[in-house]
Amino acid sequence: MLRRISFLFYLLAVIVSAITAYYIWHSNLPLVSPISLIETLIGNSPAIRSKKAVYGFFPYWNLKYADNLNIKSLTHFAYFAIDLNPDGTINKKTKPVETEPGWNKLNSKEIQKMLYQSKLLGQKTVITITAMEPELIETILNTPEHKEVAVSSIMAVYKDYGFDDINIDFEYVAKGNQALRDNFVSFISDLQLACISQKSHCKIDIDIFASSAENPRLWDLKKLEPVTDKFIVMTYDYYRKSSSQAGPVAPLSGKCQSIFTEDKECLNEDIITHISQISKIIPSEKIILGIPFYGYQWQTATTNFLSNTYQGTGSLATYQRILTLFQDKNISSLSAQWSEKSLSPYLSFLQNEKIFQIHFENAQSIEQKIKLVNSANLGGIAIWALGYEGASDDLWIPINALFIP
Repeated sequence: MLRRISFLFYLLAVIVSAITAYYIWHSNLPLVSPISLIETLIGNSPAIRSKKAVYGFFPYWNLKYADNLNIKSLTHFAYFAIDLNPDGTINKKTKPVETEPGWNKLNSKEIQKMLYQSKLLGQKTVITITAMEPELIETILNTPEHKEVAVSSIMAVYKDYGFDDINIDFEYVAKGNQALRDNFVSFISDLQLACISQKSHCKIDIDIFASSAENPRLWDLKKLEPVTDKFIVMTYDYYRKSSSQAGPVAPLSGKCQSIFTEDKECLNEDIITHISQISKIIPSEKIILGIPFYGYQWQTATTNFLSNTYQGTGSLATYQRILTLFQDKNISSLSAQWSEKSLSPYLSFLQNEKIFQIHFENAQSIEQKIKLVNSANLGGIAIWALGYEGASDDLWIPINALFIP
């Protein structure tokens, strides 16, 4: 009898908490269903149950898609991004009278609601800090005063906005040298110490190029490993807008076995090779596999795999854009194909008597990548970028099926 009464009291407490959560959601958070919040309250949310990281980057320019976001399966919600100035301060203005968009959107009510709802779902909120130009990165890292200011600036944002973790995205495309790499290790070490002193559970994650094991550029992976929680490998853009051939954005396999091969459909690089190289330096559970929710479109000479492209015709093709092609009356001869070489799909079609080709990701190709994550015991996936999938749940199906028990 007492057990039954205790259970009824417990059930009543859960119901009251759920109703409270609902009213919070109803008044402030139009992006998440009450059911998802209730699941969190009883410890049954995907973020709590997932044994792998499901990292989602949300770029400020996708705020227009906020009402359609499907983020309940994430473990980490990363706001992208705050940019640094050469002196280490936060880039708040690009022009004297213009507020820098990343900073501006962080201060918007919409982003603050999204960060709040992410916490309600039991997810970690992450601030992404960016520096994209080699000269900018060198100036920050090679000048002790600038490096110190950068740490202080990042920590101020981290504290003021209540983030859980920090993601560093310094995309250094130059050759680099050991002195610069050592300065980056020092920067991450200083940032980690500062962050842990603020919150004991603070983690520092780093974005790295897929080729970083064979071409280190900025990243001395061995030295970074002790001070880095997750290495998010940007395993996409193997072919990009400027490519002279139309090819897979994120080819899981297909690398040429020899430079003398007669296989005209083999690729220069693939994901399996790069992850294998990185896992020899970094523990596999620290490696997070990048997953693109987009592809690229080109005008091509033929409909063949790896067809030559017309210069200047490359453009981003989000998954949402790809879905609209099937309803576009101006498109003819639309054909969807699957490459057994790269384990990814591509489309060919005619428009205004011109041939176009799109390489992208779908549920089937993402399922193959998640199988790699599980078989190689990687730490999880990182999605670039939330909002590119539109209102469709297609790309989330394999994620939910294979990551969420």
